[in-house]
Amino acid sequence: MELRQIRHFIAVAETGSFTKASERVSISQPALSASIAKLEAEFDVKLLDRGRARVVPTAAGVRLIEKANAILLVCNSVKSEVRSVAKSQAMRIGVLRTLSARAISNLITSFRRDNPGLAVALFDGTSAELLKQLTERRLDAIITIVEEDTAEEFESRILFKESFMLAVPSDHRFAKEQSVKLNELQGEPFISRTGCEMFKETIKVFVDRGVKLRVTFKTDQEDRALCLVNAGVGLAIVPELFTMPGTVLVRISDFDIHRSVCLQWLPDNDDEQLREFVKVVSGHAWRAPTVQ
Repeated sequence: MELRQIRHFIAVAETGSFTKASERVSISQPALSASIAKLEAEFDVKLLDRGRARVVPTAAGVRLIEKANAILLVCNSVKSEVRSVAKSQAMRIGVLRTLSARAISNLITSFRRDNPGLAVALFDGTSAELLKQLTERRLDAIITIVEEDTAEEFESRILFKESFMLAVPSDHRFAKEQSVKLNELQGEPFISRTGCEMFKETIKVFVDRGVKLRVTFKTDQEDRALCLVNAGVGLAIVPELFTMPGTVLVRISDFDIHRSVCLQWLPDNDDEQLREFVKVVSGHAWRAPTVQ
């Protein structure tokens, strides 16, 4: 016995007609008749009297109606509960490890304020790790840098363009400048952010310009790099949305490296929560710190 057979039987019993019942359940009349016949064969009892004027349930059919309605009620309740649990599950959002934690925090705060019933779980990773997890459907969407070779594979929404700037302690001589040039960094103590996606491009620019930096620390952790800048260990080149009390961002006038940040998701994911997240993220104000 299948649920669809029960629904077919109830439809015939309530309408008193195979024709009307077939319209209600949206199947052909021959298919409906076959479904009822299969149900009667399984029970080995006649469930309907097929009179000329109206189809009516037999005594066995009446008993089945009583039980069938209870069965359908339970099934609908279970379905409702399962859907409710599914809707309450947190969206899985991947975030590029080198994005500003404060900027992401502001985004999630804004989303939760406007959508108190929707939960978000965040997972960080490199660009390659996030793309792999999105492809494998372990993530619902990712906030990452734009990569041209993935343009056709995913739905994508450009969020903002981010320049790279020089992070210096607030008591450093550069902190009072509107901008500096690369050659002014010659010999300066420097914290190397090895996890940056633009790391190789940045090193190439310095080599091409003949600027030698005195690397005092290497790290792939963004917060550690800024903390060390703040402590006076060295300077660092960071994305412009990064900020920390006691640290000042200064523009490098002849350093034109930047990155575009986007939201990506699978084109066949039409989840209502995801659509709302895309809407909020697309309209979010990504405010950069004030340039000194």
